[in-house]
Amino acid sequence: MNSKLLVFVLFAVWSGISWRWYVCGVKKACSSDREVPGTGIVADPGGIETDTITAEQIIQPSDGYTGGAGEPSSIETVHMEALEDRMVIHFPYSSTRKEDNEAIDDYLSRLAQYMIASGEHVTISGHTDFVSDPKTNYQYGLRRAYGIRDILIKKGVPKSQIRCRSYGESKPVASNDTALGRYKNRRAEIVLNKK
Repeated sequence: MNSKLLVFVLFAVWSGISWRWYVCGVKKACSSDREVPGTGIVADPGGIETDTITAEQIIQPSDGYTGGAGEPSSIETVHMEALEDRMVIHFPYSSTRKEDNEAIDDYLSRLAQYMIASGEHVTISGHTDFVSDPKTNYQYGLRRAYGIRDILIKKGVPKSQIRCRSYGESKPVASNDTALGRYKNRRAEIVLNKK
């Protein structure tokens, strides 16, 4: 009986060490450096009622904006969150496109109008959770960024004003151990760059 308990304890210890090595060593998902670099002003939704858009209007939340620092209502839907210096759009699992969401459409329309008028540039960074392999995750992140870029181009923004990049799974903002954490890591970040 004691030998079975010893085998079980050794197996449990080995499992914990192997899991930690995989998550921290291979996937680099438990790094203490979780800050995504970027400079720029807040590209946040704003209440705009005139034809001329200023950076201050982009920063102000609009009346229809329902995103924010709170938890999303469902991990199966697209959710928009305004952070200090960026707008973040979270995606459901295996999703690369911005699904129908009035607040996101409104934000992207106002952002496009501002970019056309000001000539400012935007950087869109795609991110994923760590469920798939790094190459696939890099491609998903890039497709998320390109999806937002294509919407801005359709709204009249010149392609030369938009920079897209993918970090894949390399810059998580939450733990990949839970469904909500993985949902928070599946995102596109939009940063309006200063000239």
